[in-house]
Amino acid sequence: MNQSFERQMRDALADFTKQHEALRKVSTDVAALTATARSHDRAVEVTVTAQGEVTALRFLGDKHRTMTAQKLAADVLEAISQARTRVGEQVSALMESVAGLGSGVRSDGFGGLDLDKLLEPTWVEDLGKGGGSSRG
Repeated sequence: MNQSFERQMRDALADFTKQHEALRKVSTDVAALTATARSHDRAVEVTVTAQGEVTALRFLGDKHRTMTAQKLAADVLEAISQARTRVGEQVSALMESVAGLGSGVRSDGFGGLDLDKLLEPTWVEDLGKGGGSSRG
C-alpha cells in the first residue's frame, strides 16, 4: 500500500472510531434517562425511563384519598404523559448532538447493517487492531 492510502485509511478509521464512541455514549446516556412529572393538581408524581416505562408513582399529600377513581386515573395518565414528553425531549436533544454522524450512509438506508452490532464495544477495537470483526 502506498503511504497516502495508508494515511487515508488511518484517518478514516480514526474518524469512524470517534463517531462510534459518540454514538455509544449517546446510547448509554439515553438508556440512563428518566423524567419526572406531576399532575396539574400536584396530587400525583410519575417517573418514566426513555423507553416510557413507569419506574415510580407517588401520591403527594392526601388529595388522592378524596378523589374519584376516574379523577385519580386521569391524574396518573396525565403525569405519565407529561413525563414521557419530557424524556422524549431529552432523547431528542441527545440525538441532535450526533445528528451529522453517519451522513455518509447510502441514501437507501442502512442496507442491512446491524447497528446494534456496530455499537458493540469490541467491534471497533478489533478493527483498530487490524483484525477485522469475527462477528460475521
